[in-house]
Amino acid sequence: MNKKLFTLLLSSLFALHSNAQGWPSNYDGVMLQGFYWDSFGDTKWTKLESKADELSKYFDIVWVPNSGFCSDHNNMGYLPLYYFNQNSTFGTEAELRSMIKTFKDKGLGTIADVVINHHNTNGWFGFPAETYKGQTYQLHSTDICRNDDGGAALTQANKDGVQLSANNDTGEGWDGCRDIDHKSANVNKVVKAYEDFLINDLGYAGFRYDMVKGYSASYTADYNTASKPQFSVGEYWDSSTNIKNWINGTKKDGTPTSAAFDFQFRYRVRDAINSHNWTCLKDNTSDAAARPLIYDPAYRQYAVTFVENHDTEKRVSANQDPIKSDTLAANAYLLAMPGTPCIFLKHWQDCKYDLKKMISIRKLVGINNQSTYVNMACSNEYYAVLTNGTRGKLLCVVGYAPEKYTANTSLYTLVTEGKGYRYYISNELVADWVTTLDGIDAEQKAEEDEQANFKPYSVNVYVKADFTPVYFYVWDSNNNTQLNGNWPGKLMTNSTVTINGETWYHQTFEIKSYGYYFNIIFNQGSGKPQTTDIENITSDRYFEASLTGTTITYTDVTATTTIDNVEANANTSAPVIYNLMGQKVKNAIPGNIYIIDGKKTTVRF
Repeated sequence: MNKKLFTLLLSSLFALHSNAQGWPSNYDGVMLQGFYWDSFGDTKWTKLESKADELSKYFDIVWVPNSGFCSDHNNMGYLPLYYFNQNSTFGTEAELRSMIKTFKDKGLGTIADVVINHHNTNGWFGFPAETYKGQTYQLHSTDICRNDDGGAALTQANKDGVQLSANNDTGEGWDGCRDIDHKSANVNKVVKAYEDFLINDLGYAGFRYDMVKGYSASYTADYNTASKPQFSVGEYWDSSTNIKNWINGTKKDGTPTSAAFDFQFRYRVRDAINSHNWTCLKDNTSDAAARPLIYDPAYRQYAVTFVENHDTEKRVSANQDPIKSDTLAANAYLLAMPGTPCIFLKHWQDCKYDLKKMISIRKLVGINNQSTYVNMACSNEYYAVLTNGTRGKLLCVVGYAPEKYTANTSLYTLVTEGKGYRYYISNELVADWVTTLDGIDAEQKAEEDEQANFKPYSVNVYVKADFTPVYFYVWDSNNNTQLNGNWPGKLMTNSTVTINGETWYHQTFEIKSYGYYFNIIFNQGSGKPQTTDIENITSDRYFEASLTGTTITYTDVTATTTIDNVEANANTSAPVIYNLMGQKVKNAIPGNIYIIDGKKTTVRF
């Protein structure tokens, strides 16, 4: 690696491990939102961890969904039920800890999605009790805001003979579940213990606070002062005027303890694209409410910029519609500007090669969250901005015809371009860029070679169950195609093998193409108990499943299953062939040992 670039990356790691509270000044890191709505497969802790080597080359922090237990079924975490039970839709606590540690070892910080505006319950008022380090934590009905759900909670409380808090909400209400009263000493105790657990036990680097409009900013200040996250960003979905007021409200000893998402930045980019008018990006408005945070030098440090997230992608109202085109141009502008850019996972997946180049150029030039910039030109067809980094300058041109901007381009070198964008950098950085690009191209070629050389292969799923009947319901990544028919799937009565004297239900599937995977649910039939979704299966897996009341729980025992002997199902008429790993194969290779009809056999030439 080039020595100068190494020094640059080292400075990023130093910033990551500093004790800054709120958001560091002159921070040059890039953030990844590691999920989208219903990203239950792509955001498994194990899958994110498997990408750590690649992610750590380009990102500095990764924001993941709320990792607490919410329900037995797929749940994005925004209806929190438990704080200290960290077995979620996305994986077990052990898998979460492993991911966070792996990220940290590679210089990546993990940002927790903290949802403390509201709390789910069993029934109207049933908060679960949790024990952590020998102490019991539990919210009570008296921790619910008196005006929760516009008075509906109070009506129900009077009906049930239950007491609520005497205090009304300190922010906007939300009727999804119980709004909790942050004036309550008990709420303060529980939340502070929870955040201490996230930072000092699990190892999170910081917080993304959900729906901070729902309670006073002063509580964010209190909680951050107690837990001392390296990074804190609030989702205050509103005008820039109100976002600034919220940032100011988080101050402790005169300094903000949290950054905020720059929603007006996102709206400017959306409007430029959707109205086919790139003059929308020009800093020419006197309307403080609509002026992005990064336009104000006093707030750039606390601006986390983005062009899409899990909410905006899904909503279609006039103010929240998703960006449907020019994704590359949107991200090129995002990565050329000050603030801390947050890349959306879907954009990373779809535009990885271009984004790797953009991020690397940003870091090479030395752009940080307080960098200055100059509007160079704008028209309906393009917008040009020159951003000053600590090591050089980046001239970014975005729009429908970026090639039409030629003024000043002779002073810089064009180093990358794509649909809707061009990046030019200071001439003295070009040699470093060539070295960096060689590494990116090598990664790209390796991935392309892997795709080109892919050969379909068989995958086996085994489950040992303490109940009958057993059905396998299976669907894949190819438009959710059902592989065993409609629900409840295939009855597995005769699809068994005996492994080490025990009966396992078994089925073989084909991994058909690069990136292909399938998902499975073990169940007892329509209207009967079932497991949660088991997703992203691409290799042989062994499970133990158990019926507990009305739920089937499962444990992945692949790593601990030792196979000494496999006996074929007696109901299978044709010979069933397994290799010595217990994997069913279609064709035996001469000279190798297989288990055929329950007996070890050497296949002759």
